[in-house]
Amino acid sequence: MTEKLTENYSDLFAETQPLEHPAQSTESASPATPVAAAAKPVSFLGWMFGGMRASFLMRPRIALDAIPGPWQLAFLVLIANALDVLFDWISLDGEVRFNYQGWLAQWSLCLFMLWFAWVFMPRKRIGAAAATGRVVAWFALQSWALVVPLLVYYSVMYWIKVTDDSAVPIWLDDFSMSLIATLWMFAVFSKLSRVYFEGWMRVLVMTLVVFTVTAMLFATADAETWLAADDDASQVEVVPGDEESDDGNSEEEEDFSEDKLLEAALQVRTTQST
Repeated sequence: MTEKLTENYSDLFAETQPLEHPAQSTESASPATPVAAAAKPVSFLGWMFGGMRASFLMRPRIALDAIPGPWQLAFLVLIANALDVLFDWISLDGEVRFNYQGWLAQWSLCLFMLWFAWVFMPRKRIGAAAATGRVVAWFALQSWALVVPLLVYYSVMYWIKVTDDSAVPIWLDDFSMSLIATLWMFAVFSKLSRVYFEGWMRVLVMTLVVFTVTAMLFATADAETWLAADDDASQVEVVPGDEESDDGNSEEEEDFSEDKLLEAALQVRTTQST
């Protein structure tokens, strides 16, 4: 009996003992596990196609913690801006000139957008370093996500310029295409921002503020990249002191009036002497 009891107790102990080992192994292994794995580097074309994918309201296939390198960010933004400037120039009718002041004003708008994105990013929850990386990645993707609607708009404007007026629908004009492009960019901006900023209310407020500031900048300041060349020709340069001598008639009129005064004075004297 005693042997059977000892065997039964030993069997029970053997069955319960393996249950304690996984808990010990997980506790010992938990401090050694890394907190977060490093994000896989994304190629230049990966960032480009990710932004173009976001243009059609699709989520980019890029990890949230992925950050473009300094040279990647520079070339992504500069190439997107160069395409914007080039297609804008092609779509315009007549002779135009490059407005560098308006071009610089648009870059100041980009700096404002970056600062505003940093303000609305949930830094306390994800940390300051992760928030900075998300702002940089979001800006790189936005550069290519917003350039696609602009290129479509410029392409339609170029088609209207070169095609026959009878082939262009009545509703297709600059105002309607500008409205369509604006609504498209508003949807793209909101959809992509929702991925990185985690909250529709935060994204909606940020989108409304950015688009309002952009509209005010283009309405109050001369922020266009290209201006009509006729603006310079219409401005006549006026030299101080030459306002009345441009046509040469004012000096002749003054001499003629002085001669008349002299003749009248001579006549008065002759009559008085007689």
